Amino acid sequence: MRTLLEVQGHVTETASRSQISYSFPVPEGLEELHIKFRYAPKVLEDKARTRELVETAAVKYMEGERLALYVEQWEKVYPLQNLLTLSMDDPRGYRGAAHRHTPEQEHRLRNADASPGFWPGPIHAGRWRITVSVHAVVTDLCTYELLVLGNSEEGLL
Repeated sequence: MRTLLEVQGHVTETASRSQISYSFPVPEGLEELHIKFRYAPKVLEDKARTRELVETAAVKYMEGERLALYVEQWEKVYPLQNLLTLSMDDPRGYRGAAHRHTPEQEHRLRNADASPGFWPGPIHAGRWRITVSVHAVVTDLCTYELLVLGNSEEGLL
């Protein structure tokens, strides 16, 4: 297998509701892309911080009895979780997304099949793009690692 992209990064709460895209070249002759993605931590263990975040969000989006009830029952959403997901584009367009809550993931794209959420099809040579969608960061810092490997039928690339 050949490494096509290998990045590590970190995001904070200010990155919530944003996207980080990486572009990488894919050479001729690849039969498969293998994507490994992980981020940590997954959950916010701090109950006081959880309550603070829940109360702040509830005031933004609720009012009256609904607000009072939600704030009173804030522990029902404990622990809060970070959520980062992936999507992929090949040189011809969108190839799918992995909107999973699992903080450690592996995905494959091949001509005949692909991991759920991605479309099977040829691994076209050219510039590909993978996007990390940062849905929510509730911890002070969330780190991630992303690795994209390419494999040819002979396994030589």
